[in-house]
Amino acid sequence: MAKHRQEPYRIFYDLLGFYPNDITLFQQACRHRSMRRKSHEGGNNERLEFLGDAILSAVASDLIFKTFNNQDEGFLSKTRSKIVQRETLNHIALNMGLDKIVEVTIHSQSHNNNTYGNALEALIGAIYLDQGFDKCRKVVEERIILKHIDIKKLAHQEVNFKSRLIEWCQHLHVPYTFDIDDISTDEHNNPIFHARVLVADRQLGEGRGYTKKEAQQVAAHAALQYIRKHSNFTTELQQNLANNQAKQNI
Repeated sequence: MAKHRQEPYRIFYDLLGFYPNDITLFQQACRHRSMRRKSHEGGNNERLEFLGDAILSAVASDLIFKTFNNQDEGFLSKTRSKIVQRETLNHIALNMGLDKIVEVTIHSQSHNNNTYGNALEALIGAIYLDQGFDKCRKVVEERIILKHIDIKKLAHQEVNFKSRLIEWCQHLHVPYTFDIDDISTDEHNNPIFHARVLVADRQLGEGRGYTKKEAQQVAAHAALQYIRKHSNFTTELQQNLANNQAKQNI
């Protein structure tokens, strides 16, 4: 590559380990839809995000299949979900430094905490179009997934706290409720939801988030931590249920 072409491409070389053939694809991947399009610019990164999402899923599936050769389909599916979920992609994107090169308005950045994870998917789409699938697979495996996360540790890490808490309650046959009891706003007037979780009419956890789902996950995580910390809670709960059942049988 001629010296006069190197500088604009250097940031992506440092990030991905190669010089792009068509840098406009990578610039588009780093442009959030909140940015106004100028006449000389390409579009935003939504279409590339769509493409990158599919490619990431395929690469992650292949990597997981080869890594866990004795696990069943359910385990493989759950592990893939943990890799491609927004929380993981946001973590990887920030580790890579995408927050320093993604073009996004301050308002959209504060409202959408998935901005950088979405941009990472768009970047994968750009790599595929620019370099082909084989090179894209290698970059995604080595410089995106394996460099930034421990997939064996992630595979055994609990991430869906709400589902885990529901399973626990159903196993013990105790009632549970997830409530959104307050909605406030941040300094940019974005809604913030406050959730609480009640188990057998007792509040065990609460949490806040920019979506109802996020707030409920935080609340469920807090509830599970309470249950683990207070080992006598489960014993008391089971005893109360047994006493109530005995009264009903009289």
